[in-house]
Amino acid sequence: MAKTQLNETEYQLLARYAEEHKLAVKEALRLAAKRLVLDDRVYPDNPIFRNIGGASKPGKKTQWSVDHDKVLYGKRPKTKFTLLS
Repeated sequence: MAKTQLNETEYQLLARYAEEHKLAVKEALRLAAKRLVLDDRVYPDNPIFRNIGGASKPGKKTQWSVDHDKVLYGKRPKTKFTLLS
């Protein structure tokens, strides 16, 4: 939960946006917060987007699901649990 105060101008702008988009002010404020914090971009330098070809094909057995950090980033994750096989 979050509480905030808007000055009159901020509130009027938000209320106008909400009305134009047929939203409640509360919904418009939630939408604004989501758009601010959610990053909906692809980073081409991230190995997960460069190594798509290495993903398994149907019927092909790989270690991607177990060793994804090693495959993508060249290192094993630090875990405090043991995988059972």
